[in-house]
Amino acid sequence: MLLFVMRHGHAEPFSKSDETRALTEDGRAEVAAVCKERASELAQVKTLWASPFVRTRQTAKIVADTFGLTVEIQELLTGDTPVDQLLDALAQADPSVFPLMLVSHQPLVGRLVNGLCGSGDEHPLGTASLACVRSDVWATGCAELEWLQHRP
Repeated sequence: MLLFVMRHGHAEPFSKSDETRALTEDGRAEVAAVCKERASELAQVKTLWASPFVRTRQTAKIVADTFGLTVEIQELLTGDTPVDQLLDALAQADPSVFPLMLVSHQPLVGRLVNGLCGSGDEHPLGTASLACVRSDVWATGCAELEWLQHRP
């Protein structure tokens, strides 16, 4: 099964709260460029989950609009969620939702990708970075990193 993991695009530094920070124009452009760069791979995505924060919903909407998807908001995709909780949700997900794409935050996206691949902190995810991992079992050390795309 394939899992795509994307960190939101560049966001404004300040807002009323962290949850309400929006993407900048550069952030929107970063996400659109990554979608264009990986269009053939992302065309496979069946399900799109995003954190409820504004910047991740905006990032996911760019992906959804590009590939004709619907964004499903998932509370467990906030940056401070323990990776084990997310792994449990992935393990319980029906196989029909895969290939699945997650749009979330640091430190969760980095911990997820590196944890799945057993790679320590080898694979950093900057804004708009997109990782593709393959696994039959969603557990620590059980996935292969297919590729990691940073913003062009």
